[in-house]
Amino acid sequence: MILYQTPTVSLAYHAATATMQLQYAASSLAETFEKVYQLALEAMHNLGVDKLLLDLKRNAPPTDDDEEFLLAPIMRHLPAHSSRQLFIAALLSEGQYQHQMGCYSPSFDRAFAPQQVEFNYFTSRREATDWLSDN
Repeated sequence: MILYQTPTVSLAYHAATATMQLQYAASSLAETFEKVYQLALEAMHNLGVDKLLLDLKRNAPPTDDDEEFLLAPIMRHLPAHSSRQLFIAALLSEGQYQHQMGCYSPSFDRAFAPQQVEFNYFTSRREATDWLSDN
């Protein structure tokens, strides 16, 4: 079921897998990403969904103007009151994945990732969907 769609964004709920899918194909992770991500979180909350496939593979540059981790803008919009476990699989291009891993620091996880969020990066859609289905 398509919940929201523009030329660069698609938000859909897949009932068979109980997964929300957010595809973001703009050329950079601009301000609109945070807005549509917040929309996805609200839809997840309203539908009782705890799995999100975040598809950024078509998003062009591996290094955005914004040098922070991909996880940072996501964590800014997590509902503070949410006690449900959330599983987020980010599907990235190989270049994006290398950039994210090159910037990774274990202290980042402690600073940004709440206990109730499991977040993983993938370059393979199959691996991402397998991980989500296992949770």
